[in-house]
Amino acid sequence: MPNVAVPGNDRGPETDGAPSEPSERNIVSFAAALVSAAIILGALYYGRDIFIPLATAFLISFALNPPVTWLARCGLPRVAATALVMGAVLIVLGGLGFLLTAQVRALAVELPTYQTTILRKLTDIRESLSAPGAFTRALKTIERVQKEVTSEPSPAQEVPTPRVEVIPPSQTPIEQAVSWLARTLEPLTVAGIILIFVFLALLDRTDLRDRLLRLMGGNVHRATASIEEAGTRVSKYLLMQIAVNVTYGIPMALGLLFIGVPGAVLWGCLSAVMRFVPYLGPLIAAMFPVALAFATDTGWSMVLWTIALIVFLELVSNNIVEPLLYGSSTGLSAISLITAAMFWTALWGPIGLILSTPLTVCLLVFGRNLPQLKFLDTLLGSTPVLDLPTRIYQRLIASDLDEAIELANEKIDSSSLRQFYNDVGIEILRRASEDHLRNATIAHRLRFASGMEALLDEMTEEKSTPTSDDAKSKVVCIGGKWEVDAIGARIVAHALDVEG
Repeated sequence: MPNVAVPGNDRGPETDGAPSEPSERNIVSFAAALVSAAIILGALYYGRDIFIPLATAFLISFALNPPVTWLARCGLPRVAATALVMGAVLIVLGGLGFLLTAQVRALAVELPTYQTTILRKLTDIRESLSAPGAFTRALKTIERVQKEVTSEPSPAQEVPTPRVEVIPPSQTPIEQAVSWLARTLEPLTVAGIILIFVFLALLDRTDLRDRLLRLMGGNVHRATASIEEAGTRVSKYLLMQIAVNVTYGIPMALGLLFIGVPGAVLWGCLSAVMRFVPYLGPLIAAMFPVALAFATDTGWSMVLWTIALIVFLELVSNNIVEPLLYGSSTGLSAISLITAAMFWTALWGPIGLILSTPLTVCLLVFGRNLPQLKFLDTLLGSTPVLDLPTRIYQRLIASDLDEAIELANEKIDSSSLRQFYNDVGIEILRRASEDHLRNATIAHRLRFASGMEALLDEMTEEKSTPTSDDAKSKVVCIGGKWEVDAIGARIVAHALDVEG
């Protein structure tokens, strides 16, 4: 049992009210951390034109590094392996671009023929909505009252206001060509910069890793573990994301082709690409085939079949394909995923939404391996930050008995009652003994004692073994000094009772 301490003896010498040196250091460290965070956020926001291509290139290099490394291990020079993988990616992208261009041209030719169907359906919808119904009179009454309230003065009392229209100067053909060329070259320039960075990152991977190790400094073991875990997690996430999107896009294209929606290959590719955009991508991609089915079919069967196909593929992908291919999760909690999506979107716009999960995974990995960034693991990780004894102890002093019993039952179901008492119950009592004279208030002590009694009552009622009294050895368990001893005696008695 713990030694009895005199309250107040462990507080140390009293001061004259001046702040102690450790507290001053903590305040200075907190202020420095806030200033550093503000500087980093400002640099990320105002330097997004530089950081977005760099981040995109490094994340793409994570996805392409496994095939490049495999080819290099097969005996191919690193330069040739990198060029081969990059060439294969460009050929695939070029083929998809050519196919999608042909699909867009075919749709552009056929779109005018759908005008009659669209107008007829819109007319039918308008007529059905304007038909008299149960609330027609109420709506007319509300409109009449609104007109009376917001009525304006008669035109005779109004003073006409002269209308001024600003006509912008017309551009010359040369200025229009330069403006169009500038708008066209900007995305092409960004794409070219990203490709160059991807090639250099794949080619000089070892040199970049050494420089990153040097920048991280300190413990080489932790820095190496951080880089390896980040590369493995991000590479696996991106490759599995590509596999999930492909297994979604191909059935989408085949299903739309079977239903008869024009441009089925185009919409399948678009749905696969848009799934890289979290949350909003699938919704945006689903609007196009549904709208085209609405414009194509004179009835409603094609629209309904298209919606049913999209809903079915979403359910299969979210509940079967993604858990099967992802295996272990990214390690991020659901709240941190949504928060990261909002944070990176606010910083970098739509591109930040696409890059939010990989970038946050990198932050999580560094938080797990670097003591200075440990708070990132606490904020972003999906693993519990408190062990089971601490969680049950906190629920007891918070008077949350139902959750404490639920946590205890989960542990018992996964192991045994003896192991629960040995690994969790004794630790809870030890924690209560340590906090008795230091942190616990009288209310907390009462809540803990009554909560443990109720928890043990629940365990005794549910987990007792029906054995005759004659077959049991008689053992008397008595608490020695205080309520924690009495609770410990009950734990021992119940454990012996279950053992027979």
